Amino acid sequence: MHYDSVVIGSGFGGAVASCRLAQAGQRVAILERGRRYPMHSFPRDWGNLAKGWLWREGQGLFDVKPINEMLVVQGAGYGGGSLIYANVHLRPDPDVFARGWPKGLDRETLDPYFDLVGYMLDIKPIGAAGGALPAKALLMKKVAKALKREDQFFYPNIAVDLGEPGVVHRNKFGVPQSGCNHCGECDVGCNIHAKNTLDHNYLAIAERHGAAVHTQCEVLRIAPTSSGYSVTYKDQRQGGLVASVEATSVFVCAGAVNSTELLLRCRDEHRTLPRIGARLGHGYSANGDFLALAACPEEIVKPTSGPTITTGIVFSRGTGEDKIWFVIEEGGFPRAVAQLLGLMENRTPKLCGAGDLLRDDIERRVLEAMRGHPGQSGSNAAVLLAMGRDRADGQIKLRPIDRGLCVKWNSLANLGLYSMEERLCKDVARALGGKLVSSPFWEVLHQPVAVHNLGGCIMSDDPDQGVTDPTGQVYGYENLYVLDGALLPAATGVNPSSTIAAVAERNIEAIIRRLPGKSSWQAPERAAARPIEDPLKRVVIPAGGTALPETKALTLSFTETMKGFFHFSHAPLDDYRGAESIGRRVRSSMQFTLTITIPDLDHFIAESAHAGVANGRLHVDGITDHDGAEVVNGVFNLFVKGDNPSERKMLYALPFVGADGKQYLLDGTKEIFDDPGFDVWSDTTTLFTVIREGHSRSDPVVATGVLHILLPDFLAQLTTFRVDGTDDRLEKLSAFGRFGKMFMGDLWEVFAKAKLSSLPF
Repeated sequence: MHYDSVVIGSGFGGAVASCRLAQAGQRVAILERGRRYPMHSFPRDWGNLAKGWLWREGQGLFDVKPINEMLVVQGAGYGGGSLIYANVHLRPDPDVFARGWPKGLDRETLDPYFDLVGYMLDIKPIGAAGGALPAKALLMKKVAKALKREDQFFYPNIAVDLGEPGVVHRNKFGVPQSGCNHCGECDVGCNIHAKNTLDHNYLAIAERHGAAVHTQCEVLRIAPTSSGYSVTYKDQRQGGLVASVEATSVFVCAGAVNSTELLLRCRDEHRTLPRIGARLGHGYSANGDFLALAACPEEIVKPTSGPTITTGIVFSRGTGEDKIWFVIEEGGFPRAVAQLLGLMENRTPKLCGAGDLLRDDIERRVLEAMRGHPGQSGSNAAVLLAMGRDRADGQIKLRPIDRGLCVKWNSLANLGLYSMEERLCKDVARALGGKLVSSPFWEVLHQPVAVHNLGGCIMSDDPDQGVTDPTGQVYGYENLYVLDGALLPAATGVNPSSTIAAVAERNIEAIIRRLPGKSSWQAPERAAARPIEDPLKRVVIPAGGTALPETKALTLSFTETMKGFFHFSHAPLDDYRGAESIGRRVRSSMQFTLTITIPDLDHFIAESAHAGVANGRLHVDGITDHDGAEVVNGVFNLFVKGDNPSERKMLYALPFVGADGKQYLLDGTKEIFDDPGFDVWSDTTTLFTVIREGHSRSDPVVATGVLHILLPDFLAQLTTFRVDGTDDRLEKLSAFGRFGKMFMGDLWEVFAKAKLSSLPF
């Protein structure tokens, strides 16, 4: 049969598309790789992950993919991610839409569609039905007050039936549901159907209007035909039979990672969609996801009570690209989720390269949090979920040899966000009388656990900047659309489900209006939808931003000694070697010993200036006296980008007062670039130096020369590295690892990458 439209996937994009296309009179087929989950059919064998839990073991509910730099968690089933999400519906701040979104697609434009989504999913804040707030919600409000963050505390809107607990009734679309019984199992599938998942609204309407649903059918490829497209899939209900269906239009809505992978394979492996542009896979975001646990012996948190998420705290500080914005929400952990993420006994991930001692330390700490205080069965453990505005600079791609899926994610560039999230989570844990235990994936590998995957097929006004146009149509392929989280060009910073659905509502309306006789079409429910209050509008952000976390940042420091020679009034000014040579002859020496402190290691790594503070003493013959001069609050910049991509600079600006009482500045530069031969050592240990009269880099030059790190001083320097801000051995090791990874990564960019890119393979 030839359909008007085939929709691949049934999550927040696919469900909206299927519903509206069917309502508009289109013949629609829905292809969903997962299965249906009627009431009381979600898995509950907590001890056996093979029984319905994991996708890789019998097409279960959770698709957990450790993909090199990211641990990706996705839902698989009729209703997509709505089956396992935490029901939260928030809208991004208006300034989010200035970060790469198409022109005219802003918060004001989307607000009516947010309201429509809210009507369809019947969203409301916890307690709206007049019931008592869960204990953990009240406790989190107390925490916000203790942290002086009451003005940033809020109750989010959630898509949960808050009617009489356990009593079955029909919702406004005629689908049987029960009222929430607060069991806390929202994120493992609600067996009493108290969650307003997509199969209870959008998908039910689609089926009522004739949509043909094919579950357990995983799409393999899409190919153009003379009348549209052929979609080939594997039907697990038929023992893996490969079949195909044809349609005029195809809507790819399999989730950000899977939609991107499907189109990558069609372009690069099957060669059926070769005209998809080079931006495919780019713009991937993990939405700043950060997961942590807290062992709280002083408080009864009851993390297994529901709904899963009922409160949040907003953090906002800085401006422009340096702005850090995120929200922390309290969560819950049904035992199954803990097992699925490798956080329970005998299931801690075997970390490549981590010794047994390190792994045992991780297991011990996580189990302490999960087990809780003796006799309390884990009721005093808290789950904290943070999400924020990451840089959305990741890439989903296929490996060149085995064609496996991989995600390129720069955790270092996003460390400013992750570090601030972790610090505020530690504040919350401490306010609960406990201690934070981060996910072991993050603790050791700095590998985020991403449950809110976005981007990869981003929409744009310009085909050179995105994969689709602003309505989701793939550039170069008429009637081929992407309509899920893969479209979003930037992190939302909040739970993204509402944004995905609102964008899908807006786009599918525009698409349907292109059909003959449908120029003024709108969703039938649009008339019934009413404005829904955005709880984040009540949040108050001070003019200077929210307060920094009380938990101090990790600092890294080391001591460096450099010695060399200089010459006064040497010309030309950039003849540093000549000045050094004359200075050596006439014995005009200079040297310094500095302690360089990085006050916030993760911010230092993430921001482009890589700035630290330098304090110590320096001596310059003829300018300082014999004992030298003190350097206070000098500036050190590590690996600042140079004039070309393969050049880096280390910058030193060291103010001091000479023996004559005048102000001077030692202005130094280490130039890191790839000369012929092995020059890594000389580049990183040679400082081309200018002495200026005054404390500005524009002040007049009085002398020039060169300073070097001598081998004995370098060996001594290695013993001076230290991390402060924690007594935790694992945190210290991880901090050293992050600094080393950044340092070696920049050297790789300069000395290896250019050479490798020129090789013929």
